[in-house]
Amino acid sequence: MSLLVFLLLALFVLSLAAGLLRRAPLSSGVVAAAGMSWLAWWLWRLPTEETASALGRVIFLDQTHALLRFTFQLTPAARAPVLLMLGWGAIFVLVAALLRVERSFAPAIPLLVAAFTLFLAAQPLLYAPFWLILAAVLMGVIAQGNQPRPARAALRTLLAPILAFPFLLFAAWVFSQSAIAAEDPQLWSSAWRALLVGMLILTSTVPLHGWIVALGEAASPFAGAFLVGAWQIAIYAFLRSLLFAYPTITEFIDPGVWLPWIAVVQMLWAGAFMFGSQRLGQLWGYLLLWTFGAAFLAWGLTGELGSEAIFWLFMVSPIALTLAAAGLQSIAHRFGENPAYSALHGVSERLPLSALGFIGGGLFLLGWPLGALFPMRLATYQVAAYRAGNIFLWAMLALTLGVLGLIRAARHLATPVRDVTLQRESRRAAWTIGLLLLAGGLILLNPGLLNDVAEQMLVWFNML
Repeated sequence: MSLLVFLLLALFVLSLAAGLLRRAPLSSGVVAAAGMSWLAWWLWRLPTEETASALGRVIFLDQTHALLRFTFQLTPAARAPVLLMLGWGAIFVLVAALLRVERSFAPAIPLLVAAFTLFLAAQPLLYAPFWLILAAVLMGVIAQGNQPRPARAALRTLLAPILAFPFLLFAAWVFSQSAIAAEDPQLWSSAWRALLVGMLILTSTVPLHGWIVALGEAASPFAGAFLVGAWQIAIYAFLRSLLFAYPTITEFIDPGVWLPWIAVVQMLWAGAFMFGSQRLGQLWGYLLLWTFGAAFLAWGLTGELGSEAIFWLFMVSPIALTLAAAGLQSIAHRFGENPAYSALHGVSERLPLSALGFIGGGLFLLGWPLGALFPMRLATYQVAAYRAGNIFLWAMLALTLGVLGLIRAARHLATPVRDVTLQRESRRAAWTIGLLLLAGGLILLNPGLLNDVAEQMLVWFNML
């Protein structure tokens, strides 16, 4: 059995087991989290030889498979993002189960990780977004959940991969017709431009703005945060593989120039709308868009030299994301999804840890000094100040607007109680948020805790 088949089967069985236990949400979440944690640990400890063993079976690490003219192999370069997604999935599913998030969440996450694994293992590279579209369909199902919600979050999930795929297909066709391209230099140049446009669509504010903000407004906080994070990890790995496979693209435009500008535009756009938000879900969506841009800003400014730091960022981000999502989920249990600021009376009095979790988690995502992400955000701003002064100034403006947006939300959360029947937050929610705050503080005080993991994933990632 190959490594890819074993991983896909294991994730499918996990999803099935969690689905059978969905009437007991805590048990379902614990089973899914434990299974993904074990898979992540097993994947982390894989030997460098050609075979490994698991559950009494021999696993061939380098075996390939062919399907629909695709070749699939889970290379070491693909293992690193898969390992990250397994870790993200375990954390999100466990915290979501503790807070009684909708029952469809835990069974769907292993399936989504399996879909992204298939996408990252597919070759030829320029045709791989076909599998990304299939993953996006599953992402839309997770965004919709099992609650009666508007369908815009689910439908907008498909925008980026569907819009980017034709450009990548055109580039792939031209690159495969080298004789025709040699006779028509204009066609060759058009193929490279099409490749660039496809990459831009997967990372730019439009269409990601419509999708990510819709996730904040019309999906559960945990679903929105996980979908954005998993998408970012997968796209980061995919774009990096494209840049290594097609280095000629740098002759048309330097990724070290356009990627930071795309990222800072996302941050500025999100910061401005965070400042003007009138609903908590809307604020959450723009906060997710801001963090998406901040991660790509770090990559664009540091390039390959910052790969280890990017992995560290991806490993720490779930703590701040689940903290903010847990606070927002607890508030939503009392006030409904995407509540208006004007309806939030007495939140800080009756739901103090939930308010602290949401506002504190949001500030930590922005890089507040007491949060786990502070070292990475500070390093990003320092590199921007040294290498690109204009980008640094715009990033500082985006940061200021984001902080002001959270301060506005905190002000509304602190309004006096009007409904005397408003219940206090559950003890389980309070303990969960408290433990997430403690975990973030521990990582802040000991940022080197995850260095060994980041270094190993970087070794895998460089084995292209």
